[in-house]
Amino acid sequence: MKRFGLAIAFWATLLGPLMSCENKQKQANSATEAAIPLELRPNLEKKPIMVFDAPSVYLGRIAQGDSLSHTFYFTNKGNLPLQLISVNASCGCTTPKWSKDRILPGKRGFIKVKFKSKGIQGAVSKTVTAYANTLPMENQVAFKVFVQP
Repeated sequence: MKRFGLAIAFWATLLGPLMSCENKQKQANSATEAAIPLELRPNLEKKPIMVFDAPSVYLGRIAQGDSLSHTFYFTNKGNLPLQLISVNASCGCTTPKWSKDRILPGKRGFIKVKFKSKGIQGAVSKTVTAYANTLPMENQVAFKVFVQP
């Protein structure tokens, strides 16, 4: 019985990383804070406010192995230019691209995500965290998709 348990532990260790979607999201707040230029650091009176048109969306059904893209649009509703420092997906199967320029108050920016469904099936929920000079620094969007085998 002991050997059986060891065999299961061995195979779980070996196959676990291959069977799951590795979490790629990073939360390096001190490094992110240091990346914000002094003139863009928020305070109680002056701060950017990131407001998404649709922070959570259902993207429908796709066949396993297919990819899809979605763009999350946001508006800076604050009174200080908004600067995205980094954007990280919750999984390596999702790749984000984002507005690199400063987003002036009242203007719009974007976060575009590409989801690859290779090796994934069923109902999937993914999050993307944008680190910016907002208070708090983390701004999250999410999407759901159903991957058919």
